[in-house]
Formats: sequence, structure tokens, C-alpha cells
Amino acid sequence: MEKANNRKMNFFVRAYKAITNFETYTQFAIEPISKAIKYLAILVLIFSMIITTIYIGSFKTKISNGISYLNENIEDISFNNKIFSYNNNEYSIYNDDKNIVPIIIIDTSEEPDVEEYENKVKLYNYGFILLRDKMEMFISTQSDENQFTTIQYSDYNIENMSKEEILDTINSPIITFYSAIAVFIVEFIQYFIYILLNAIVLAVMGQLLAIILRMKIKFSETYKMGIYALTLPTLLELIYIIVNNTTGFVIQYFSWMYTTISYIYICVAIIIIKTDFINMQKELIRIKLEEQKEEKEILEEQEETKDENTEEKKEEDSNEDSDLKEQTEG
Repeated sequence: MEKANNRKMNFFVRAYKAITNFETYTQFAIEPISKAIKYLAILVLIFSMIITTIYIGSFKTKISNGISYLNENIEDISFNNKIFSYNNNEYSIYNDDKNIVPIIIIDTSEEPDVEEYENKVKLYNYGFILLRDKMEMFISTQSDENQFTTIQYSDYNIENMSKEEILDTINSPIITFYSAIAVFIVEFIQYFIYILLNAIVLAVMGQLLAIILRMKIKFSETYKMGIYALTLPTLLELIYIIVNNTTGFVIQYFSWMYTTISYIYICVAIIIIKTDFINMQKELIRIKLEEQKEEKEILEEQEETKDENTEEKKEEDSNEDSDLKEQTEG
């Protein structure tokens, strides 16, 4: 019956039980792996949608602030015959760690010192270098490969654009829409893989604990429990991201808390399974002892009945012998 009820649980019931009811992990462990993966996909889908909404809201605010800044501080910016022009080709650098792009260098002169600009941009995680005929985008990576991506204006259908047209393009809904799609896809794929990998770590830990407790439990079962054990940490991370983006509040060792909570969940779940197994064995032993006691009582009753029948038969035989003797003497 419990297994049937478990199959009928929707996502929100599963999430609630994964957080509040460790005994449910026994049922999660024996379900098909497809159910755990489906649960994970929905969890990450909701997570990614909320995160995307937060990031795009922040993105729109910063874009609006940036456009206001450009309107107030830039006299001339335009594209003419696929050549970018900025304030009569003067050099400018915009540097603010709080912005979406922490550093932007603009130099539309004919002989810019590109190497010097690249060295400056490399001090940050990402940035842009805007030149007269191209744009260089920098994204920091852990590899030693070239971290700059060059975008030639001539590769795009940009002939002539005024300052107003450029600002309208930056602030257009289509840019926001495609940005939201890109953020959502990246967040979903990244976090889905992240939880899958964390669940593997939890499954290995669960296997080690099972060995210590002398339990026989499959790796796939501890893996499924690991996925559900990450429910609360994922919810807490979502709340933390919301708070961090709205207030700037930072928890320095949040990743440690995330890991610790998931470890506690998988350990408690396996210990409860072990306890349930022991209790089940005790119950089986109790039932068996009661059955043996009942069988013994039945046998004793049968023996007593048999003895009584034997005594009665002896008395009857004795009475018959007495009657026969009296008849013979008479």
C-alpha cells in the first residue's frame, strides 16, 4: 500500500517528504531511477526559472542605469560604414566591480594599444574592448587558452546607427528575451549536472556507511536517495541567491553548509533504514516466538486430551471387565 501511495505522490509532496520525512527515503530507494531523474529535472527547472527571473531583473536594472549613464556622459557614439565612432575617437575606460561588465575600454582611434588594454581587462573575470572595427570580449577561464573572443563589425549587418538607435537596440525586449533564454539554458544544464555529480558523492558516502553498518544496499539505491537528499540544500541555495541579489548579504561558507546538510540527510536516511530493518527482524522474531508458543500450547492441549481419553478408555475397560466377571460368577 505504501509503495502504491508513493507512486501517486506529485512533485511538491515528494519535495516536502524529502525534507521532513526520512522514513520516505526507504520508498525512494526502491523506486525506478527514472522517477528520481524526473524529480530532479522538475526541481532544477523551477530553480532555473526563478534564478533567471532574478538575474534578468537585475540585468534590466543595470542596463537602464547604463543607458542613463551613456546618455549623460557620451556625446557621440555611432556606426558609419561598419566603423564604430566614439566621442571623436577619444580613449575611455569604465571600471566598476558592481556592474554586469566590470570593465569596458573604448578606443576608436586608428592605432590603439590593444596589448595594453588586454592586460588591463585580464585583471577582471570579464570585460570588453571596443575598437573602431571590432570588439574583443574577455571571459576568464581556468585553461591557458586564448580567453579573448574577437567580433568583427564587418561580419554583421551594421551599416549606420546613431546614438539613439544603439541605445534602443541595447534596451530592446528582444535582447532581454534572448538573454533570458540563454541564462535559463545555462543555469538548467549547469545545475542539473551539478546535482547529478553531488548525488554520486553522496551515493559513495552512503555505500561506505552501509558497509560500516553491515548493510546490503545497492549503489543505485543510495544514488536515488542522494538526489532527494539534495532537496533542502537546493532550496536553501535558491533562498540565498534571492537574498544575496536583493540585499547583497553574503554567507562566506555557504557551500560548506550546502554539503554538510546533504551529508546529514543521506546518513540519517540510511541509519533509519538500518533501524527499520532491525525492528522488522525483531518483529518477525516476536511473531515467530508467538507462533511457536501457540503451537506448543496446542500440542500440550492435544496431549492432555489424549491422556484424558486414555484414562477414560481404561476406566471403561475396567468397568466392562468388572461387569463381565460379575456375570460369570452369577
